[in-house]
Amino acid sequence: MPVVALVVLVAAGGGVATAVFVVPRATDAVRAVSTATRYADPEGEGEGEGEGEGGSGGGEAVGSEGGEAEPEIPVGDEEVAAPPDPDDAIERAPALLPTREVKIPTNPPLDLDQVEIEVVEGARPWVVHRMAPFETVDQVAYRYDVQPKTVRTWNGLAGDVEKLGQGARLKLKARRMPPPRQRFEYTVQPGDTWWSIAVAHGIDSKELRAANWGVPRRLTVGDELKLWIDPAVYHWVQTDRPSIEDEDLLSNIRRGAVGVGVPWDGRLINGVQIPGGEGWRRKMIPSSYGTTHAVIHLVAALQEFHQTSGYERDLLLGSMSRRHGGPLEGHRSHQSGRDLDIRLPLSTEHPPWFPIKPWRIDYEALWNLVMALADTGEVSVIFLDYELQKALHQKAVKLGVEESVRRRVIQWPRGRAAHSGLVRHSSGHRDHVHVRFRCGPLETECVAGNASLRGDDDDDEGG
Repeated sequence: MPVVALVVLVAAGGGVATAVFVVPRATDAVRAVSTATRYADPEGEGEGEGEGEGGSGGGEAVGSEGGEAEPEIPVGDEEVAAPPDPDDAIERAPALLPTREVKIPTNPPLDLDQVEIEVVEGARPWVVHRMAPFETVDQVAYRYDVQPKTVRTWNGLAGDVEKLGQGARLKLKARRMPPPRQRFEYTVQPGDTWWSIAVAHGIDSKELRAANWGVPRRLTVGDELKLWIDPAVYHWVQTDRPSIEDEDLLSNIRRGAVGVGVPWDGRLINGVQIPGGEGWRRKMIPSSYGTTHAVIHLVAALQEFHQTSGYERDLLLGSMSRRHGGPLEGHRSHQSGRDLDIRLPLSTEHPPWFPIKPWRIDYEALWNLVMALADTGEVSVIFLDYELQKALHQKAVKLGVEESVRRRVIQWPRGRAAHSGLVRHSSGHRDHVHVRFRCGPLETECVAGNASLRGDDDDDEGG
């Protein structure tokens, strides 16, 4: 039987009301919403998202990213290859056959108690959460849409406490009620790898290994593993699979890759690689991974741009995230699989290997790229130097774009600090745009970005 690691306590006189939304491309049994709470960059200078005018698909206004210049995207014909990763070799090594002939039991279908994510409206319930082996305090806070510092206050924990150990309890008042993780037993089958088991069950491969530290690094058929499964993610992985005959690029992007935390202090669970396609080239293979939600909408935008813009050259894609996310050299963000750099398109009279200069940029192509990204409704911000925004705005005027659209899309001419427009200033973005996608509806531990909390602050809610 699965172990449910959650106890819900409703305060006297309180109650739980739920607001539920249907997730696209999932069965009717799955109802979920993405995180709404946003946490401030601890350095106080950050890439942020807050409520304001402008922004595509939901009105999130996003502040400046800070002043660091990011690495230039290479322009040669070769993709930057990934160096050998010894850890990756272990994760992808097929399970060894047992030394003697034994009968290997098959794994029964998993019996999930709940696959829905509910948003609490009205009185918020006290929840007692039991920690899984790999969970951190921050991760639990994200899961219930509460500030990590508030969870620590409620539980008398120091600010540097991250892990409490399996079975430890955290109490908190939840803004969102995700399905609790469930524990299952799994018998390793022929051909299994750490990676294949993790991906099939929507589990981070490193967390899977951490939860089974007593199992040898190289799996053997018949090994018994403990799986701590997020039911919402697992249900998505299992029910939203393309048919064998389906050759559509978007349908074949693997499900189950999700981000954890904020873009500048997060990680990526089982990142999915940006696929190759007509009209774009991946230049940074080691860091070409993202969340399923971000990669699907990126590819949709790239396909739309290629089919409708008339731009004849390939767009050059820079870094997104590494396969497991986390810090990426030369970048402050790009940690949770939702940020991507795209080299600015050059006009055709300039060779494609020329350095990017303002007078060489094809601003019509850039406008069409911005609109293709905006039309997905899943981009929260596009960082671009303010001076380049002026030329982009002028091109939009010449193209006959309505003023209301220009105001919604471009920060210029309201000042580089204005919280308006999808395209925002950030120094260091003169040769590429930095695109940030929203959290997906089933990313239960993804945090949008930098902003104050919603009006119902935690400060008066006591312990």
